[in-house]
Amino acid sequence: MAAATCVAVTATAAYASAAHTAGGDRSRPAAAQSRSEPSAVWPKKVPDRGLVKGKRLPLETYMLSSPDIADIEDARSAVESACMKEHGLTFNPPSARSTVPVGFNAANMERRYGLTDPDAARTHGYQLPSELTPEQEQEEADAEEKAEGRTEVWDDMLAGACIPEANQKIGIINPTDPVGDLSAQSFEATKNQATVAKTITAWSACMNDHGHKARSPLDAAGAFPQARSATPARAEVAAAVADVGCKKSTQLVDIWYKAEVAYQKKQIASHTKELEAAKVRNTKLIGNARAVLARTSNR
Repeated sequence: MAAATCVAVTATAAYASAAHTAGGDRSRPAAAQSRSEPSAVWPKKVPDRGLVKGKRLPLETYMLSSPDIADIEDARSAVESACMKEHGLTFNPPSARSTVPVGFNAANMERRYGLTDPDAARTHGYQLPSELTPEQEQEEADAEEKAEGRTEVWDDMLAGACIPEANQKIGIINPTDPVGDLSAQSFEATKNQATVAKTITAWSACMNDHGHKARSPLDAAGAFPQARSATPARAEVAAAVADVGCKKSTQLVDIWYKAEVAYQKKQIASHTKELEAAKVRNTKLIGNARAVLARTSNR
């Protein structure tokens, strides 16, 4: 499966689900993409702000949404927690809804072409709102591990019995990901199309005119690593504002998006059977998850 490049700050999408992809290791919680508050609003199905407002790619029809993934992960956690409890062990992972993802789904339209929201650029630079630092993430993980009293027996029981039970009762997110693979292929292929490549060059020249060196929107955030404070440096904000402004003046987002729409329509025509099978599989996953969550909430 094509890997995404640091979805928090660059363009490409997070093509794999974090905690339950391929029924993987649950002993370490996945790093949050953006920490949630009680009033936090999840991304909308179609972006409603910035340069991607109103844009949705054809392949998104076949992708699990972030709310669906949260339900699946929470259902798997419920099965795993009950299984561990039966063996006298504690496993209480946080709800998948305790974090707000970057995008509505793996296409990550909000940052597929890099930063595209001028308001976010002025306020947060390239950072995500309320994003935890690596140190804070590690502190949370350590506290969770200590509270659950993890040992080798604990690890073996989760991996050897409880995760397989969740695999059987719920299913696995993305054991293979044909939709994500096609989405990544679309992104890479169109990036090299003459019209898009020319526009990226124009964007780079615009950035240079504003005193910022970056060959591609994928590189723009690289000079600004994850923030260690809630307030980004002025240099980062200036670069982020110029980045979005140059995308607007060169029409980079509109041109690249148009190229991807055309490319993905051809992909769908060539992979209809595979994509429809993925949609059926997703529907089954969601149904299994919501059935488990309904039983859990009624206890």
